[in-house]
Amino acid sequence: MAVHTKASPEIRQDMQEIKESHHPHLAQALIALSFNDGKPYVKDRLNLGKVSKFSQAARLWLPEATKYDFSISLCADTWFGILNNKQRRALLDLRLSQCQVEYLPATVQVNGKTQVIKDEYGRAEYTKDFKTDDEGRPVWKVAPLDLAVFTSNVQRFGVWFEDLSELKNAIQYQQHEVA
Repeated sequence: MAVHTKASPEIRQDMQEIKESHHPHLAQALIALSFNDGKPYVKDRLNLGKVSKFSQAARLWLPEATKYDFSISLCADTWFGILNNKQRRALLDLRLSQCQVEYLPATVQVNGKTQVIKDEYGRAEYTKDFKTDDEGRPVWKVAPLDLAVFTSNVQRFGVWFEDLSELKNAIQYQQHEVA
């Protein structure tokens, strides 16, 4: 079982600055940040850590002032031994990009019934209003580490680690081949 240690106040402050600058939707979210003793490479890929949502049951055991919504756990060896300062900030942003809020769907009244508005592909459209639980707190979710999450991260921090560089090269190669 992995051993976790709390991130230093300086690192938590960096996370808070990134959260405030790039993730205003997380203003109400409480996020725990820790390091684990995992391996810096897993299956020959850089260990980027993990994001998880605190369950309602887990939150019962936390003091009222620290009822965290998310937990970000990063590999200490990756952070301290491999990444430079820019890459560290990019990694914090990447993991914060996975911390998301659920929005209320946009609706219309049709024949006295409420219907969700959908685009031409059948995808629901959403308002800017947060979905809330019974206590009035936002309903949070963890997005998968997919292209949408990486795209938003790269827009802010560029191509900051090898896997992203390989993806960039593959895209450029294909663009050159098509042209």
